[in-house]
Amino acid sequence: MIRCIIVDDEMPAREEIKYLLQQFDDIDIVGEAAHGLEAIELIQKLKPDLIFLDIKMPKISGIEVAEHVIKDEYVPLIVFITAFDQFAIKAFDVNAIDYLLKPISKERLKKTIDKIKEIYYSRIDYNDRLEKFLKYIKDEERNKINKISVYKNGKLIPLNLNEIIYITVEGRTTVIVSTKGRFESNNTLSQLERKLNTKNFFRSHRSFLINIDYIEEIEPWFNSTYQIKMKYSKEKIPVSRSQVKEFREIMNIN
Repeated sequence: MIRCIIVDDEMPAREEIKYLLQQFDDIDIVGEAAHGLEAIELIQKLKPDLIFLDIKMPKISGIEVAEHVIKDEYVPLIVFITAFDQFAIKAFDVNAIDYLLKPISKERLKKTIDKIKEIYYSRIDYNDRLEKFLKYIKDEERNKINKISVYKNGKLIPLNLNEIIYITVEGRTTVIVSTKGRFESNNTLSQLERKLNTKNFFRSHRSFLINIDYIEEIEPWFNSTYQIKMKYSKEKIPVSRSQVKEFREIMNIN
């Protein structure tokens, strides 16, 4: 049996994955934690074989929990759980650490369990892969930029990050809406998301990356989502269901 714990700050999310995991005979759920600090204590106490670890949590993120865990002599296997996050997915794919996207499907979970069993019984290079994954995350954070240069009328115009209101996709074109006007960029939205300072920029939707400092109004929308009114703009920007949890945390919406 593979002993596992589940770490997620939302009880419905923990209940969902518990229900799915109970359908696998070789997985034994021995505990659950609602935040990173509790997870670290539980890992030290129970020494599970496997952790299902949410990335976006208040106080201590799942990445920080993993950084703590890897310093110990005993390192459990980790499956990261995330909402739609292209940057994280690329890092997982590069370093062969598995992940689950919310909402979790039974079919995808089965593939994850099969992969985990293969790693569990062989332990081939697992710790090395995890270390590379965490290093990749840190390197990407260090590589974030402070300015973006855009073209207009044959000239390069540098934009400070605090001048960017939001970035969107129109057809196949990435458009930067700023206090200096609208500009096109050769970067994709996902490329700009990786480069920008994540403290101020939030991927509210697959087609929008917003500067939260320019949020003027937040309007409740259907299915417990929101529409955002930005300063200096008439466009209402959606918050997708997969991003609502993180948005509520950032904006302190109770």
